[in-house]
Amino acid sequence: MPNKLYPVLFTLLNCVNLIAQHQMPYILDMVHNNPGEKPYITKYNSPDFLKEQGFTGAVTHWYINCAITYDNYKKGVIKNKAEREWIEHRANDIEHKITTFHKAGIAVYPFTDFIVFPQSIWEKYGKEITGKGNVTGTGGSDERARKPNLHNKRTQELLIAQIDGIFKRFPSLDGLTLRFGETYLHDTPFHLGGSPVRNGEIGIEDHILLLNILREEICVKRNKKLFYRTWDFGYNFHTNPQYYLAVTNQIEPHPNLIFSIKYQQDDYHRMTPFNPTLGIGKHQQIVESQSRMEAYGKGAHPYYTAKGVIEGWPETKYEILFGEHRFTGKKNSPELPRGIKDILSTERLQGIMTWSNGGGWQGPYITHEIWTDLNTYIVSHWAQNTRATEEELFYQFTDSLKFDLFNADIFRQIAILSIEGVRKGHCNSYTRNDVWWTRDEFFSVVANVDIIRNILKKGLQEKVLAEKTEATAIWLQIEALSKQLTCIDKDLQEAIKVSCTYGRIKYQLIEQMWKIMIVEEKYQQNIPFNTQEVNEIIDKYDSLWKEWKLLKESSPWCATLYTDMAFRNQKKGSIGELVKTWKERIYNN
Repeated sequence: MPNKLYPVLFTLLNCVNLIAQHQMPYILDMVHNNPGEKPYITKYNSPDFLKEQGFTGAVTHWYINCAITYDNYKKGVIKNKAEREWIEHRANDIEHKITTFHKAGIAVYPFTDFIVFPQSIWEKYGKEITGKGNVTGTGGSDERARKPNLHNKRTQELLIAQIDGIFKRFPSLDGLTLRFGETYLHDTPFHLGGSPVRNGEIGIEDHILLLNILREEICVKRNKKLFYRTWDFGYNFHTNPQYYLAVTNQIEPHPNLIFSIKYQQDDYHRMTPFNPTLGIGKHQQIVESQSRMEAYGKGAHPYYTAKGVIEGWPETKYEILFGEHRFTGKKNSPELPRGIKDILSTERLQGIMTWSNGGGWQGPYITHEIWTDLNTYIVSHWAQNTRATEEELFYQFTDSLKFDLFNADIFRQIAILSIEGVRKGHCNSYTRNDVWWTRDEFFSVVANVDIIRNILKKGLQEKVLAEKTEATAIWLQIEALSKQLTCIDKDLQEAIKVSCTYGRIKYQLIEQMWKIMIVEEKYQQNIPFNTQEVNEIIDKYDSLWKEWKLLKESSPWCATLYTDMAFRNQKKGSIGELVKTWKERIYNN
C-alpha cells in the first residue's frame, strides 16, 4: 500500500471513532396510543422509517405482558376459552411485529405493565397476591384494577413466571421497558392488576425488591435489556434525588440495566425545573422527551420543544419552585443543568426515548405531523451526534424538507417564537401555576380558581393580562410569518399555515378566558368591574370559536378542535359553563 494513503486512512478512522464516540447507544422512539382508543396511524409505527431516521430501537405499545398463557407456571390455568383465544391472538400479532422490526434492524423493548395478570390467575391466586390499601396509579378508576403485594411469595412466583413466559413466547425480544407509575387496563379486557409499588417512602423497599427480581431474571439470566422507568407522582422516585439514590444505590449496576427518566422535575410542563435525578448515581440513564405535549396542543399548532429539551427552557434561567411552577425571584444556580446537554459530562446519559406520539387523552387529533417531526428529528439526531448544535440540526431538518435558506429562516422564526408564545399564553410569570388547567382538548377553568384568587390578592392582574396580550401578539406574528412561507410541498405549506392560524385563534381565545376568569373572581369578591368590557370579552370569545370552526372546515390539514368542556368532557368547571353563567347574568341584568 502506498505510504501516501496512510494519512487518508488515519483521518477516516478518526472520523469513524469520533462518530462512534458521540452517538448514544440507545436512540428509541415510542408511540403510546390513547387508552381505549384506536391506535395512532403514524409513520412512526414503521420500523423502516425509524431505521431511516437513525433510531436503534422502539418502545412499542403492544401489552406484551398480556400475551402469555402461564402454562409455564401451571398448565391449563387459563380455562376460559375467550380469554385464552384473546391472549393467543395478541401473541401471534406481536410475534409478527417483532419479526418486522428485526428485519428492519430495529430492536424492540415493549412498554410493559408487570403484575397485570389474566383474570383466571386472579380467580385462582387472588387472595395470595392482593395487597392492602387503595388501588393507586391506575390511570383512572377501573373495576379491574387490583393492588398486588409484591412481598408475597405467590406474587413473586407469578412475576418470575410472567418474565419467563414473555421470553419463552418471544425469544428474540431484545428487552422490556417497565411502566409502574400508571397502569391502564382499557385495552386488555381479560386482565387485571395495578402498580406493585406503594406510594411515598415506603415504596423504596418495593422498588429495590422489584428491581432485584427484574435485574436477575431479565438482565442476568437472559442477557436482555431492562429500561426501568422512574415515573411516579409527588416528590418520589422520579423527582427526588434522595429517593432516587436510596433506591438505585442498593442495586448493583449491570450493562443491561438502564433507568429511563423524563427530563423535567415533573411531567412535560413549562415553568418546571430540570430533573435533578438526571446525571447522578452509578447507573446508566436515558431521557424521555415528548414531541407533542398534551398540555400544549399535541402537535395541532407550532410548539418547538427540542431546543428546550437539549439546551433548557428560557425560564430555567431563573429558579423555579418545584410543585408550584412559579419563580422564586432568584437566578438559577449556573452550575445546575438546564438541558440534557449539560449532563453529558457525567457520562450517565446513554440515550433518549422520544415520544413521537402519545400522552394524555382524546384529542386534538392531527392530520399532519410537521411539528411532531421537527421535535422528534432534532432530539433523536442530537443523540446521534451530541457534538452538533440545536441550530445545526434545525437546518438539517429544513434541508430534508427542501426549504431554501430564506424559507428555512422563516420556519425557524415560527418555531422559536412558539416557545414563549405557548408559555406566556398558557402559564403566567407572576405567581404559581396550575399547569393542567388546559390539556388535551379541554379547558378546565376550575383548576385556575385559586391561581386567579392569588393574582387578585397580590394585585397582579394587569401584569398577567399584559402577558396574555403579549402572547396573542406573538401568535399574530407567527401567523403572519406562516403566510410568507413557501414550500415545494404545497400540502406541507398549507399544513404549516393552517396550524399557525389554529395556534393564533387558540391563544387569542385563552387570552379571553383569562379575562373572564379574572372578572369571575372580581364578581365573587364584590369587586367592581365594567359590564361593557365583559360584553366585549364574551363577543370576542364567541367570534373566535366561530372562526376556529370555519378554519377546521377550510382545510383537511387542520387538527380537530378543542371543546369548551373541562377535562374529559365534564361540564362542571369548564370554560363553557363559566361563559354560559356570564351570559345569563348579563341577560338578567
